Amino acid sequence: MKSWILILLSLALFACSEPKAPPEPPVDVKVYDGGVGKVREIVADGHLAIIVHDEIPGFMTAMTMSFELREDSIRNAISNGDSISFQVSFDGIDAWISRVTVIQ
Repeated sequence: MKSWILILLSLALFACSEPKAPPEPPVDVKVYDGGVGKVREIVADGHLAIIVHDEIPGFMTAMTMSFELREDSIRNAISNGDSISFQVSFDGIDAWISRVTVIQ
């Protein structure tokens, strides 16, 4: 009888405990230098820039695409029509400009 009570108490305690979430997989961010292009438009309240760019070595061919602007310093540094050189960070899902220089 005592063993049944201990088993029931153990089951009750186990059922009341919160399950642990699986750990987040590590994020591998790759950084690509050598981006050169022109800011076509800044959208989404300054958090996204559409860039017409040349090939970014090791990352992608020349195209027009949007990049996130995650840092205020980058958002404040560029404007529509600026020619820029930039660095892209990519985590496997999102790509964002992580360094930028306006070219004169």
